[in-house]
Amino acid sequence: MKDLQEEGYRPAPTESSPLLQSGATRMTLTGARKSDKTLDADKLVRTKETTMKCLHKYLPITSWLPKYSWESLLRDIIAGLTVGLMVVPQGLAYATIAGLPIQYGLYTSYMGCFVYCVFGGSKDITLGPTAIMSLMVDRFAKEQPLYAIALTLYCGIVQLLMGLLRLGFLVRFISLPVISGFVSAAAIIIGFGQVKSLLGLKKIPREFDKNVYETFKNIGKTNLWDFLLGSCCIVILLILKKLGRVKWQEEEDMTRLQRGCRNFLWLVSIARNALVVIMAALIVAAVDSSGHTVPFSMTAEVPSGIPDFKVSFLCYANP
Repeated sequence: MKDLQEEGYRPAPTESSPLLQSGATRMTLTGARKSDKTLDADKLVRTKETTMKCLHKYLPITSWLPKYSWESLLRDIIAGLTVGLMVVPQGLAYATIAGLPIQYGLYTSYMGCFVYCVFGGSKDITLGPTAIMSLMVDRFAKEQPLYAIALTLYCGIVQLLMGLLRLGFLVRFISLPVISGFVSAAAIIIGFGQVKSLLGLKKIPREFDKNVYETFKNIGKTNLWDFLLGSCCIVILLILKKLGRVKWQEEEDMTRLQRGCRNFLWLVSIARNALVVIMAALIVAAVDSSGHTVPFSMTAEVPSGIPDFKVSFLCYANP
């Protein structure tokens, strides 16, 4: 050590060293240490914020569930009952369009909601079956539920990959005339496809061209009771739809009775599909209980309860 000191070597100064006894020097070292700790804390905060943003993005339920209130729960229950009254008859109709047993329309009406409440964040998206979707399923499923299940799985995988790869911008390249033409064609096919059921005709092909030909060919075999009941249901649906669009006076000028009538008519208008189905079912039940032969075409028996959860082997083969 003595030799090193003679050669000019000096040990590194420490806080207790006389060289560092001045306050300015001690503050420099202390500030450097605090600066390092601050940088680490800032990095930790940024990492945490990034993680939470990513979590809220892919699991939106983590952002709104902690802020959920009892008041929101009450409103959601009312909204759920209102939408449920509309979705049940729609699900039955969409299953018919898809060429599947009608209970599958009920299954698809509620299963998507359980998944979307966790992974979804849009209030405007349509959940469950739709008319166009049902029409496309009919072209593939060929009245085989297993094919429809396989199609659902594959579509879900494709949509998941497109979401992860952020390919939503591709929708911008689809022109409005294409969408309008597609929707209009689907409306014509679906609308005319229900004529055979309205007239009570049996064994009419599902293909559009054959459907049109066979419907006009067998129009003389129309079941007048089916046509009468169906026409009455259409008229009642249109009337109830108009009730929901009645213009009332300003809110502050309305009495409590007027508000109650307005809310009642609004609820009846929203639940018109379910009300018409219930009314028609009561008519058929009354005719059946009276001992007379039911003159209306009946749907197949719908299994009660929820189907068993099981793994099916998904494969495609020509039926």
